[in-house]
Amino acid sequence: MDQGLQEEVCTEISTHFGVPIEKLQPDATMESLNIDSLSMIEFLFEMEDKFGISLGNSREPLKTLGDVFNEIDKAMAAKIATP
Repeated sequence: MDQGLQEEVCTEISTHFGVPIEKLQPDATMESLNIDSLSMIEFLFEMEDKFGISLGNSREPLKTLGDVFNEIDKAMAAKIATP
């Protein structure tokens, strides 16, 4: 993931969930950050709107921030590749 995009997503997560930015490392689990799956799904809908992307419905559960970054990164790449 582009470093600038990752920083932007981290800032959004920090603001949305009240998690200190220094805790937002790719290997941090949702559980360790006290983010439940429903809240993360709602957050991902916001990211879809913010970035104009579509995150698929048939993905594996997002267990770490790295998983979140990868999903957003894939969706951004698909958006760029689509004419």
